[in-house]
Amino acid sequence: MLAIEILTDYEDFKALKEEWNRLAAEAGMSVFQTWQWSWHWWQEHRKGKKLLIITARDAAGLVALAPLYVTSTFLGLPLKVVSFIGTEGTDYLDVIAAPARHDAVSAILKELFSLSKWDAIDLHQIPQPSDTGELVRQLAFAKNLTGEVLAQDTSYARALDSSWDVFFAGLSKKFRTNVQYYRRRLERDYNLVIRQSDCESVTEDMRLFFKLHQKRFLNKKKPGAYLNPKFRRFHSELAKDLCASGWLRLYILEVDSKPIAALYGFTFGGSFYYYLGGFEPDWGRLSVSTVLIAQSIEDAIGQGLARYDFLRGDEPYKQKWGAVAFGNRRVIIGRTGKKSGVVKKLLAIENDVSNQAKEIMQKS
Repeated sequence: MLAIEILTDYEDFKALKEEWNRLAAEAGMSVFQTWQWSWHWWQEHRKGKKLLIITARDAAGLVALAPLYVTSTFLGLPLKVVSFIGTEGTDYLDVIAAPARHDAVSAILKELFSLSKWDAIDLHQIPQPSDTGELVRQLAFAKNLTGEVLAQDTSYARALDSSWDVFFAGLSKKFRTNVQYYRRRLERDYNLVIRQSDCESVTEDMRLFFKLHQKRFLNKKKPGAYLNPKFRRFHSELAKDLCASGWLRLYILEVDSKPIAALYGFTFGGSFYYYLGGFEPDWGRLSVSTVLIAQSIEDAIGQGLARYDFLRGDEPYKQKWGAVAFGNRRVIIGRTGKKSGVVKKLLAIENDVSNQAKEIMQKS
């Protein structure tokens, strides 16, 4: 027998930490479904939002949860839209459930649909092969709600081999030659050091990473992710918490004691997640980012990880590493009334505009 509970209190959210992370690990979810990610995201983005965490428990404990919130306005209008915690700036979002517990996911969704406090449900970045999006749509149809599943971002990932030598041999000859050349050049001409941040240095190293990331993008006349103070605060606090949990992987590449490149990533559940990088523009000629990626992959294999995830974005370099594309989906559910229909249509238009903007940015 499942017990469904709706949590709207800050302290209840805080108290879920241990159960939440155990469930995320058991479910094979990504680092983006950890309690830490959701908690720190909420600290920076909660204004104008109300918590709506729905849990499902059986006799053994927590078996599923949907980390959600509801807005009080949309586009300046008094419209209530339900979304995943983490909707802005998070690569993968989903309902978290123990393996084969579709019954618990269905029970949570039915509870959500029965609530009167929403005009639309807007669930972003559900990654394939998750079947949550289609399950949401089917259950919505059965409840006489309207629903559609839209294409959102494309992500790239690949399986890791048993050794670095086997992995490296599987890459194209030209790319292997380039990777080796840049590493040898750096080692020959400079005192090369590649280090990982620890919990004592993480605060200062994150500041360094922000600086290098911004330099890279400003050189390309693009804003970069970390111009936004809210985004910087979120990742500064998140990095410290993930470091304490052993999941942070922040690489710094130094030449002659000068830091010139950084790679910001995470490990969780057998996967490495390459989130963002940065480097001094003058050092782009020696592909310092490629050298860092190679080091992070070699380390991931050495740690016994099974998968390397390059996350969202169609950047061509990902395929050079053998990564394979898969799609993220966005699910929009509306009621049959006129008000809800307008919100649903606006959300679909916003999705199209967002996808077109990303294509333009990718080509620029």
